[in-house]
Amino acid sequence: IAGQKYKGFERGESLIPVQELKHLMDAKEPRLVVLAVVEPVSYKAGHIPGSINVWRPDYELKVGEPYPFDGMLLERDGFQNFARGLGIDDDSKVVVYDEKYDAPRLWWAFYLYGKTDVRVLDGGYAAWKAAGYEADLSLGRGTGEGTGNFTAKQRRSGWVAGMDDVRRGQTSKRVRVWDTREPEEWSGAQKKGNARRAGHVPWAAFQSWKEYRQEVDGKPAGFKTAAEVQQVIDKFKMDPRDDNIFYCHSGVRSTTGVFVLYMMGWDPERLRNYDGSWLEWSYHERNPVLTGQ
Repeated sequence: IAGQKYKGFERGESLIPVQELKHLMDAKEPRLVVLAVVEPVSYKAGHIPGSINVWRPDYELKVGEPYPFDGMLLERDGFQNFARGLGIDDDSKVVVYDEKYDAPRLWWAFYLYGKTDVRVLDGGYAAWKAAGYEADLSLGRGTGEGTGNFTAKQRRSGWVAGMDDVRRGQTSKRVRVWDTREPEEWSGAQKKGNARRAGHVPWAAFQSWKEYRQEVDGKPAGFKTAAEVQQVIDKFKMDPRDDNIFYCHSGVRSTTGVFVLYMMGWDPERLRNYDGSWLEWSYHERNPVLTGQ
């Protein structure tokens, strides 16, 4: 209903329910661009009609550019070219959706480069299907309407964290570092992918990215309501006045907390995604690592 904030969020406009997306599509909204942030094989198995498939290598740096690992977000020019190639203009209405937890990462990236009105589809592709809307099974990846004019701005201050920011958490009571991975990654029982070492940042606190999502049949579904998120904030004694830094393996799952607390009305200057995350931290021998619970 007009005037009400979606799910009670202060900035609930960053989420879009499937019914509203369907309405925009049926109305043939000319500025609408829908991005399916899913692996290409998943996209080909079924996607929202008219959506364009993008996946992590499309908007991330490769090994040696200059980091010794892949997964870092493209710099400004590269990201601008990526977005323009999708036909995105400065005034495009961009909706991102996923099948796991990838949409907030791209939302965070657009926000970092100045496009702050991108919206995440609540519940992702599963919610679209659950509503009974049609799926497209075409095998291409979809294309944008020509070249867009999106202009990426300088990276905003805050919003992204580096290694030095995380190190400040060792001595500053006003810097909180949150590990959003799976319990076995946190404990060091599992060393994921191309990480050099297993474990976690010694002064971090464990907070699974799933804390912010509802569950359906044991799987993460749509986002919790603002009232439910407030319970998470209280449980973990989180403070919006602190610098809250989130990390995971490569800076993807960690954007869920940033996204949801942004919707709660928290100051974007104090919400940071550690882009390098565990990959970068584990690479540098001088960074201490803790294992066990």
